[in-house]
Amino acid sequence: MKLKQTWGFMAVTVAISACVPADRGATRHDAPRYRTAVEPMESDADRVARFCGRIQTLKANELASELDVARLSFEKDQSELNRLQLVLLLSLPGASFRDDNAAIALLQPFTKDKGRDGSTLRPLAIWLHSELLELRRTEELVQQHAANLKDEQRRTEEILQQQAAKMKDEQRHSEELLQQQAAKLKDEQRRAEALQQKLEAILDMEMKMIEREQNLPKKK
Repeated sequence: MKLKQTWGFMAVTVAISACVPADRGATRHDAPRYRTAVEPMESDADRVARFCGRIQTLKANELASELDVARLSFEKDQSELNRLQLVLLLSLPGASFRDDNAAIALLQPFTKDKGRDGSTLRPLAIWLHSELLELRRTEELVQQHAANLKDEQRRTEEILQQQAAKMKDEQRHSEELLQQQAAKLKDEQRRAEALQQKLEAILDMEMKMIEREQNLPKKK
């Protein structure tokens, strides 16, 4: 989208410059009467094309200074040229101060004022206005999509957390059951050992009784 805006703007600018009548010029007063030299005057479209090409070669600090100059020029003279040059800076791709909303607002007079129908800059302004609106709609869609993805990610994380908590509860419950079974088994084992000891004690007593009976003297 940014590349489309940059190169598309240059194409439209050059096209508008090419449409400027060639017979617009200024007559030199110091020329001889028998020969009038006509020097073509630079049109607003030509200035915009040259301005667009120049600002794309500037560095960041130079662009910031250029923006300050453009703001002051527009405050002093709100001409179409100054307005469009300020718009071009505010909508320049990659600029740190880029503000598409401010640029769109500055372009409103070109789109709403019917008195500007004869302006050579109006076609370029309308095209740039539609491009910025399209770009803003695209960015809004991207932001909405990112927000939806974030919501889905949050819901997924919540589900995973709930499942993890459920698994943790089930694991704790299983451990408790195992501990209970182990304790029960230990009790049964202890009772079995106690019974075995009692049985052995009884058998021992019986054996001793049998031995005593056998050792008693026989009656005559």
